[in-house]
Amino acid sequence: MPGSLKGKSVVVTGPAGPAGIAEGPGLRVKRSGLAVRTILWVSLIVLQACTSSGSRTPPTTASWSDSSLHSIRFVAVAPGVRLEVLDWGGSGPPLVFLSGLQDVAHGFDEFAPQFIDHHHVLAITRRGYGASSQPDSGYDLAGRVADLRAVLDSLRLPRVALVGHSIAGDELTAFAGAYPDRVSELIYFDAAYDHSSLGDLLALNPPQPPMLAPDSASVGAVQAYLQRSYGMHIPEAQLRAIGRYDAAGRLVANVTPAAIDSLILAGCGQPDYAAVRAPALVIYAVTDSVQQAFPTWATLDTADRRVAQRFTAALRTWEASERARVRRELPAAEVLEIHGANHYVFDSNPDEVIQAMRAFLERGQGRHGD
Repeated sequence: MPGSLKGKSVVVTGPAGPAGIAEGPGLRVKRSGLAVRTILWVSLIVLQACTSSGSRTPPTTASWSDSSLHSIRFVAVAPGVRLEVLDWGGSGPPLVFLSGLQDVAHGFDEFAPQFIDHHHVLAITRRGYGASSQPDSGYDLAGRVADLRAVLDSLRLPRVALVGHSIAGDELTAFAGAYPDRVSELIYFDAAYDHSSLGDLLALNPPQPPMLAPDSASVGAVQAYLQRSYGMHIPEAQLRAIGRYDAAGRLVANVTPAAIDSLILAGCGQPDYAAVRAPALVIYAVTDSVQQAFPTWATLDTADRRVAQRFTAALRTWEASERARVRRELPAAEVLEIHGANHYVFDSNPDEVIQAMRAFLERGQGRHGD
């Protein structure tokens, strides 16, 4: 996007692209679904009869291999705790991606490599998820910020541009406030929200279509179900990393127990934008209609449609108030609103996001003399 967006709000209208799928603490899709884009975190659905396993048995991979051109390493951040780091290489200043709740670094497998021409590109899987360790503690915001610092220290990255999706926005804001000299730029992917205020909103959400046995028969079936039911494309590597599959390839459980999700959410805190000194690009996916928020609208009965309408009205009010807060408390931020996008805005509207990121990061390199 040519020119500077500093202190301005730019609105982009994209193709209709409905919701993500989300869940709050202890809420599995078999109960409520919570399949709405702006709930701001994504979870792999489990079978109706599935219960999470406490084991760390690796998911079945069969003959599949990850085709994304990254290396994988594990970085120790505390005794007995290692985090997965993906590294796509590239030349230039480091660009580090952080994923949303229940997501892992592999969620950026198809997007992050777009920037290796001008950046050294990496992504981190937070503790509790995917191949990273699952300790009993350290999931509050202070712990997650400490983990991020430990990874950057270990990789000898004194100053980075941070890109965060969804709940990772909390980590971006907190890390930038605590360590201003270590952050060159911040980029929020539908992430600049106060995530501590979602409990009442989640309670209003109507049930969504259940995942049936054919939908969990394979990784491909799960991927197709999410695309069909929620308009989401989730990379296969991420689905394999966050789900457990049996010898026949059927999805049987989540890798991460709901208790860890609850600990993350309980430790969100409230964003202190006033402490942020780094330039910020804030990208929002904007909900315009109930049909956008609920792609299964045509299948809902009258009662569920009423609930969906009430929820969407509350959701739009909350979204608007959060966008206004960012403009008020982070006035120098460049704000990009994309209508018709879903919560995975970097997937639903990649062209607009890439263009905006490139322009923003190029201006940053000019500021820093890189």
